Amino acid sequence: MTIRLYVIALVVILASGCANDTKPLPILGQIDVVDGDTIRHEIPDFRFMDQDSQWITNETFADQIYVSDFFFTSCPSICPKVKKQMLRMYDVYKDDGRISFLSHSIDTKRDSVPRLKLYASNLGVTS
Repeated sequence: MTIRLYVIALVVILASGCANDTKPLPILGQIDVVDGDTIRHEIPDFRFMDQDSQWITNETFADQIYVSDFFFTSCPSICPKVKKQMLRMYDVYKDDGRISFLSHSIDTKRDSVPRLKLYASNLGVTS
């Protein structure tokens, strides 16, 4: 449960960019209270193919913190800025087996497996 809170917090940090806002970060997602316990949103099961034609599921990231973003390879505006920040974190944590990074393409018509492979290669990231 705590890992999901860290993921949500990291996504909010990425989305906020370099703003110098001193307000506390919000915790996003549905919150339920059951018998006095706070129950936070959980990521539903997923299955996606990665740039190496391998299936990625939530089991791939079992017992890990994973930072996720959404992009498309032809995005000229915010995607390069988000990728730059993701790369900064990737460079720091790429050898830490507790943390993984997951980027989802939202352009399934153009972002084929080979195109995603080239994009990842150009960024210098590995599976």
